[in-house]
Amino acid sequence: MNGGSAIVFDPEVGDDVRRALTGPAAEGLLIPYRGPVQVPTAAGRNMATPVGWGIGVSGLAAGLAVLGTSVQWTLNIIIPVSLCGAVVGTGEYVERRKTARRAKFAIACHRRYVRPGTDIDAAFLPLWNRAAAAAEQIAAAEVVVADRIDSAQVTALLPHRLWEIAERLARLTEARDRQREILGGAAPDDPDLAATVAQQRAAQDLAAADAIRRVERLEEIAGLLAQADLTERVRIEAQAVIDQAHTAARQALGSGDEEGRRGTR
Repeated sequence: MNGGSAIVFDPEVGDDVRRALTGPAAEGLLIPYRGPVQVPTAAGRNMATPVGWGIGVSGLAAGLAVLGTSVQWTLNIIIPVSLCGAVVGTGEYVERRKTARRAKFAIACHRRYVRPGTDIDAAFLPLWNRAAAAAEQIAAAEVVVADRIDSAQVTALLPHRLWEIAERLARLTEARDRQREILGGAAPDDPDLAATVAQQRAAQDLAAADAIRRVERLEEIAGLLAQADLTERVRIEAQAVIDQAHTAARQALGSGDEEGRRGTR
């Protein structure tokens, strides 16, 4: 499961997109939940890029080779340097393609991923951290790992519950940010704004209460699974004691019979 600071994806987002948008290489391409979405522009190409340098060095090597005094000298210079230029150029081209692909995914899947540290207001981060911790506890529960309950259902549903919470908190953060921007320096209790602000805050309070209920439900499930883990451990320990007692009784009774048979001889 994701930690509290890890990016959270809509469960419907494919694994290839998740891989492309996860990690340092995608960090500068991810778009904040509230936007704005920038129109992508093609990266400029010039001799300062690795491709340009690769072509330039290869061209220089070819020119020197032509001026060489022997065929062997020519081969010793032009082949390795040209290959080096080709490798550098190919690597730069491949990296450009990967970056363009990540940028495309970041735009196409905008608002289908949430970065808690960026997209969730600091006031709501403790609530999100509670949700993430509960999800981690649920996924790591011994009865889930051992498949003593319907672990397949838990694995399938847990990402949906986490996404629902992250999405609600991101939307709530967006609403609060926009409200602050609209108010600017105006006081919330301004007679011209008070009614509108009150309605917006009421809606935000309802959204926050809904998110809190969802987090508490996750924590409740995590608590029940923790109790189930404890019960299972007690059962295993009790069964071990029963097995030991059974073994000891069988050995004691068996040795008593043997001594009785020796005494009658």
